[in-house]
Amino acid sequence: MTTMTEEQKQIVKSTAPILKEHGKEITSIFYKKMFAAHPELLNYFNLTNQEIGTQPLALANTVYLAAENIEQLEVLLPQVKTIAHKHRSLTIKAEHYPIVGEYLLKGIAEYLGDAATPELLDAWGAAYGIIADIFIEVEQEMYDALGDERNRDFIAFKIIEKRQIAPNIFTLNLARNDGSELVDFTPGQYISLRVKLNELFHNRQYSLTKAFDGKSYQVAIKQENEKDPAGVVSNHIFENYEVGDTILATLPAGDFELDKTASSHVFIAGGIGITPIAAMIDSLEAANEAQLIHCVRSKEYAVFAEEFRMKLGAKYHLFSNRYVTKADLVEMVKQGAAIYLCGPVPFMSAVEKILLELGHKQLDIHFEAFQPMLSLIR
Repeated sequence: MTTMTEEQKQIVKSTAPILKEHGKEITSIFYKKMFAAHPELLNYFNLTNQEIGTQPLALANTVYLAAENIEQLEVLLPQVKTIAHKHRSLTIKAEHYPIVGEYLLKGIAEYLGDAATPELLDAWGAAYGIIADIFIEVEQEMYDALGDERNRDFIAFKIIEKRQIAPNIFTLNLARNDGSELVDFTPGQYISLRVKLNELFHNRQYSLTKAFDGKSYQVAIKQENEKDPAGVVSNHIFENYEVGDTILATLPAGDFELDKTASSHVFIAGGIGITPIAAMIDSLEAANEAQLIHCVRSKEYAVFAEEFRMKLGAKYHLFSNRYVTKADLVEMVKQGAAIYLCGPVPFMSAVEKILLELGHKQLDIHFEAFQPMLSLIR
């Protein structure tokens, strides 16, 4: 187990503001150097997030927060678990951490130049070692929970149904090729799908959209043609995979889940953010204490609307082609309810701001973001 001296802790804490100010630049250098030396690691990273900068920013924020809290890292356990779920779903293993540490230090050294003294680099090396040990331990527990060794890697699944449910959204139902039992999951979780393009594997996480039935997993995938860059993996799956084809996936992961202590639930979804919420609602035995606010550009994009109406009745609120307002939230979101937000980041930020203004507690608001979570730190 890695340890640090008091002097090293002080060095890290005193230089942590450098990570806050210049972390994205430092981690961008790190990724460039690491991928040049270890191109095989490109198979694990979302190259779109690299291109748009959210992945370097997320890593910088992770390291900065750990450095700032180096004497009380337990306060970061919720963030660690969120990231660890993603790592487990991508099959990141303990042997990858020393490589990351080596090139992170090289990134710091190159960016700081002469200011990167041996003492400073040793201190940051020790800090990274402690952070890595925590991630490795948490992730090993997640791998162990999967049981059979075959469950710990990407698994071949057969597409047993493919259905278009909106102009730009389709569902896939997947069953294991080897006939083994599926692993149960918590509504709100996701699976990682893997495809090969230009000699590299590309991985993306897709939320499970139905409660576990013991037979198959269902995901909903949005074709991304309106963004730059376009949705590399989602579009490839839509254009090239059909019923009967095999696709690689890992077993469910993620920590976006129902608050079991809450007596009432309010779900607020924007666009494709409805996908993890759909499984949560499907899993509810009694829907009398649930409200759904479903925001879409127009009614034809309101996926699963009929299922929601059957389950929730008048407590399903569809907002098509208009924004949800403060007055809407006053009426529909009662104090003390557990609130679940998922959708585009600007949408979630705007709704969260209103909820806090209305007096809802931060602890009652739960998020799922379809980008690295720690890239969202403001």
